Amino acid sequence: MRFSIMVGLVIASSMARAGDNLPYSPSADVPDYVATMTVQPLVGPTHTRIVTHHGGWVRVEEMQATTYGNPAKQISVTFRGDSQTGYSPVSISRETSTSYERIRGVIETGQTQTHDSERCDVREIQRRDPDRSEPGLKWLSCVTADGIEIATEVFVNGSPFRQSTLVKLERRPVSAEEVALPAKLLAVAQWLHFDDQPAATGVKRPPDFAMRMQWKGAVRVMRRHDPWIYDEAAYPDGRRYLSIRNARTGQELSFRAAKGGAFENLFLCQKCQPGDMLSILLGRDVIPESIGRRDSVLGEACEWFDMAPRTVDVDHSQCLTPDKIPLEIGIGGAWAPREEFVADEIQRRDLKPEEILPPADVLTRSNWDIPG
Repeated sequence: MRFSIMVGLVIASSMARAGDNLPYSPSADVPDYVATMTVQPLVGPTHTRIVTHHGGWVRVEEMQATTYGNPAKQISVTFRGDSQTGYSPVSISRETSTSYERIRGVIETGQTQTHDSERCDVREIQRRDPDRSEPGLKWLSCVTADGIEIATEVFVNGSPFRQSTLVKLERRPVSAEEVALPAKLLAVAQWLHFDDQPAATGVKRPPDFAMRMQWKGAVRVMRRHDPWIYDEAAYPDGRRYLSIRNARTGQELSFRAAKGGAFENLFLCQKCQPGDMLSILLGRDVIPESIGRRDSVLGEACEWFDMAPRTVDVDHSQCLTPDKIPLEIGIGGAWAPREEFVADEIQRRDLKPEEILPPADVLTRSNWDIPG
């Protein structure tokens, strides 16, 4: 198990990457079209994929998901489930200069193919560092002379993993509305509902708090308004992580910005799985275990707990007060250096719902290169 708790929340929530869902496009100057394709994955049923394109933007319909995006900008917005009843959940992804699977280069293979009487040139899309062979992934895209992708192949260590083949291509006018994102896509009220729900009978509700923590120039802000937890970290190199979650209802917002501050991923969900996020990630109930050590922060006593006992490669501990406020948080493992956030300010007070809302820039469409 290789993840940091905050990064893990975002990665586990992210349902799709821009490179995986969008057709490859050699330029933004591609004519309007509707392409119907057959997809054959190594695992799962053969299914239909419909790509509708206009003005650089596409709508991709495939099984139980609809993806809107801009291949040239490598931005995708993927909806799962019933898109007629609130678009839940939704993942926004944008490939940045530090993204693991961003397009790093394109190789002309010299090969040509023909699908449904359409001729195309095969190109190898380099999505990972060419000096790193693991896990041996190879992407091939077959593109017509006017820039329309009509076939793809993905190989893992030389073996076929997924391929798509053109069934029908229509070059016809497509309206902007056919590829436009919902106007209220980033309206927070449709994703997070702050109704004050009573705790279960006989269960004492933990007190609200607002806390600031620091570690080597990074600042972490945590707020609790049970059952809501707000957890945000900002690093000197521009990275940001944000998690807002209701453990009782499963409502969730997760956000990540890469080095330099470029927005990379946003996940929104009205009805995700309720419960403790770490237990969900690990697939089992996780009960913190006392380490048998006590400490003091800001004049308050706290006890150290292993937050992920019997979990390989994860070193996650917290020094908790009697009312379960983490005054110190240590996270690391074989995969990354340990971070040691220590509280330097804490307030026990009643929080207002607006204090659990995300910063305004996270939900600003222009910051995601989304029109409107």
